[in-house]
Formats: sequence, structure tokens, C-alpha cells
Amino acid sequence: MSGRACPQALYTSAARTLEGPGFGVLARSADWPAEVGRSRAALGALVGFRPEDGEAYGFLHRGDGRVLYRKVAARADGFGRPGNYLVHLLWDGSGRLGVRELLQLRRTGRLLAALPEDCFPTADLTPLRVPLADRTVPALTAEDVDALTPLLAGVLAALAADRGTCPLPRRTPSGREVADVVFAVLPRALTAAVSLHAGPRADDGDTAPVTVELAAAEPGTAPPRAPADTERARTLLEAVCKAELPPDDVADLRRLDAWLFADAWAERDAAALTADQLACVLESPAAPGWLARGRNTAAALDAAEGSPLVEASLRAAVEREPAAAELVRTEVVAALLDEVFDGAAGPAGLAVGLAGVTQGDLCRAVADQVSRGRRVARLDRATGLLVEQALSLGVDLPLLRLTGDHWQLALLATRRRVVGDALADQWRRAGAEQWDDERRALLGNLLVADAGWLARLDGAVPTSCLPPVLRWAALRLDAAGVEQLAVAVATGVGAGLGWALREVLFGAQLPAADAGGVLGRQLELLLVDDGWPRELAESLARGSEGGDGPRRRRWRG
Repeated sequence: MSGRACPQALYTSAARTLEGPGFGVLARSADWPAEVGRSRAALGALVGFRPEDGEAYGFLHRGDGRVLYRKVAARADGFGRPGNYLVHLLWDGSGRLGVRELLQLRRTGRLLAALPEDCFPTADLTPLRVPLADRTVPALTAEDVDALTPLLAGVLAALAADRGTCPLPRRTPSGREVADVVFAVLPRALTAAVSLHAGPRADDGDTAPVTVELAAAEPGTAPPRAPADTERARTLLEAVCKAELPPDDVADLRRLDAWLFADAWAERDAAALTADQLACVLESPAAPGWLARGRNTAAALDAAEGSPLVEASLRAAVEREPAAAELVRTEVVAALLDEVFDGAAGPAGLAVGLAGVTQGDLCRAVADQVSRGRRVARLDRATGLLVEQALSLGVDLPLLRLTGDHWQLALLATRRRVVGDALADQWRRAGAEQWDDERRALLGNLLVADAGWLARLDGAVPTSCLPPVLRWAALRLDAAGVEQLAVAVATGVGAGLGWALREVLFGAQLPAADAGGVLGRQLELLLVDDGWPRELAESLARGSEGGDGPRRRRWRG
């Protein structure tokens, strides 16, 4: 027989025990633990019993191990003295056996009810091999469900409190063994911290936080329980009637609730669920379908921010269900895009971590949205850094359609080389034939930011479209900027057309003193650009430098 080999001990009155004639330990396994006791005095209340009580049995905790016992009245001892009894003890040092094994051992007679005829004193008793008890679905009637519901609810209430003693009758009015049903329907892991005792007992050192005590009849007072415990108990027993049992690895009431109620809770939206209920839904197979409905994914992410329980459940759902992971990822990416494009409040860092969204993922999503026509409302510092990162990663981000915030884009392209290079390249690839108001406004802002953009975009800007752009830019520049732009025009795109003087310098509408200063420094260049012969321009420029007051005033005029 496969199973766990458990050291055992027999305590009785016999012609001779290990301690001599009379009551004492008749036999024990060689590896019976000394900390439990190897003598009558050391075993104490574990072997205490009154024969008139007939029988007592139980399962108790001692440190990391478990003690299974049965005490029964026996015939007179070998000297004819009445009052003898037998105690059969088993030790499970692994702590893996449970109440089910105790009930099975008693039911099959492997916990002794009488001393074998061939038993003799020995300190080398063979350990008893105990298999894990088979779990079967009890066949319950409607009357059984009604009778067992308050009893099971009492046990669940004690488990919820993680402490206390729960008295139960041994049988229902119809004769069902209460302990057999309760410990068959409850998962093994859930009852791992429970001990069971039937019959009178003294202080036997039981360390279990929850104790179930079987009485001969219905106890006078019911254990305290909440409506939730009664609902759990009835729902569980009704599931048993359908031959359904919760898995044995369910170790807490929340997971039991998930098994019992998750399908019903999954029919509700997040606003109608408590944090515990939401966590149960997320831990169930219904999680992907629930997340896909309405705003449940967003609500779950919000709840995870304030509840470690919901966070853990959502994280588990994401790791377990690819569909759930995709829903969470889609929701988080959408929130991030709203933040980038519209300035909305972005998702929490926890949500981004749950979704596993990297900066590269966000950069590609932004590029895709821009390609579809979506535009950034305000190109702030954070968005500018994202644009720079996207281009550094090689993402094809359409800068010409990125935003209507032309000034911030112009500043970004001027200050960040990777952005400027990408913008110039995209501008050239777009071609001059796609010139429109958007391109005209962006060019004007670029020239305000840096006159060098005129040369940088040489050949990519229709010359005929430059005058209004130059005039618009000049109106927004100070004297130094106007001078730089005028020089750029006179030496670059549109040179020789007179635009440096007429569109830039005169179009800037500078104060007379500022305009005169620019003329005094750049007169020759501006005159040549305006079509004057170079020799005459040089002569006039030299004359201007010579200090002829009236002539200088006429030029300024």
C-alpha cells in the first residue's frame, strides 16, 4: 500500500508494558518522536481517558507535525482488573495528513478498537503506512443541504476568523455523518489549519488555530457566523448536489468565493463589485470576457492602484490569460496616447508596468496614430522627449503632420539634432509640390527659431512662396534676428530678388534706429541682392561708412 509511513504508539494496560506491569506504553515505533512523549507521564493528556466515555478520536497539531489518535474502552487487563482502555497514536512528521485520513483510518478499523492477540511489548513497532484518503462527492438530498448549511457555515466562519472552536453534531437528523460531509466538500488546503476532536479531551497541546469538536447531539448554541458564511455554505452544498467539488488546492476563502461566485459576479460591471469580488472575477476563467465588456479594464486598473489584492489578481490574470493581457495592454496604450495627443491624465506607473508597455511600444503607437491623422495638441517637454526618443529608435514618425503647435516643433527641431535631421529629410522627401498652409506656417516658425533653416531646406521650398513667409517671420524677430534672416536670404534661397531688403528688413517694421543699424552693417549685401551693380553698391556702402550725415539720413528714410 502506497502512502506515508507514520510512527505509531499503543498505550494500554497489559501483563507488561515498556515501563513494567500496569498502564503504560505497550509498543511504539523506534522513531516515535521524543518531543511527543515516550512514557505515560510524558504523553499526559494524549493518553488520558475514562472508559465509561466509550470512544474518543481526533486529529491535532503539534508544531510542524500532526497526531492522529483513537481511544476506546477495552476488556479487563491480564490480571482481571476492570477500567482498562486502549489508545492508538500515529505521528505524521510531514504535516501533510489531514482530517480525511483520520476519518478513513477510523472507518476502516486501522486505528485500533481492540488490542491484537499477538501484541507484545516492543520499542520497534512497525510504522503504519497511511495513504491519502480518496475524495468522493457526497450524495446529498435537499433535506441534507438544509441541515448541513448552518453547520458548514459555522466552520467557514471559524476559518474566516482563523481562530476559534466550532462545535458540530456527529450526525444530522437523517443520520448523515457531519464530519465526513464537511471535510469531503471543503478543500484540503483550506482545512490544513483545522484540528478535529470527538469525545471528551483535556489539554493535549493542540496548536491548531481552528478546532472542530464533535458532540453527541446538536449543540445548544450555534457558532457565530455572517450571512456571507451561510451563502458560501449553501452555494457549496448545492454545487455538491451537482457533483461539483472545489479543487483541493483552494487555500483561502477568497479563492473559494472565486470558485463559487465568479461566474455570477462576472455578469456585473466593476462599479457593482467590491474589491474582493473584483479580485475573484480576475482570478477566474471569466476574467478575459469580463475585462472586454464596457470600461471594466479601465476600472480594474484604477482599482489595482488602491488595492494590493486587486493588483495581484489582475497581474495573475495578465500572466495567465493572453486575451486579458492584450485587453490591459490596449487600455494602457490608449490612455498613454490620450496623454500624448490631448494632454489628458495618463495611466499610473503600476498600470504601465502591468501592461508591459515599453517606450519603444509607445513610440510606434504614436507614429501609427500620426499616420492616421491624429495630431498632438501641445508639444510640451515630455512629448518632445518622446519624439526625440522615437526618432533615436528609428521609428518613422511623420513630423510634418505631428502637431499644429508649429513653434514648439520648430524649437525642438532646432535644438535637437536628431529631430532637425529627420524633419529636413522628411521635408525633402515630401517634395515642394506638397506645399500648403501647414508647411508655410511651420517654415515661418523655423525661420524665427533659426535663419539657418533657409539654407537647410534649400531646394525643398518653392521660391515663389517665400515672400509672405519671410515677411511673417521678420515681423516676429528682433533687430539681430532680422539681420541674420536678411543675410540668409541675400546669400541663399531667393538671392538677387531683393527680398532681403524689401520683405525682411522693410517688412520687419523695425524702429528707424534699429533698421539703420542693419543697413549700416549690411548695405552692400542688401543692395547687391536688390539688383544694384556691385561697384555702385560698394561705393555707396563706403560712403555710408564715411559718415556723410545727410546721405545716411536719406538712406534711412
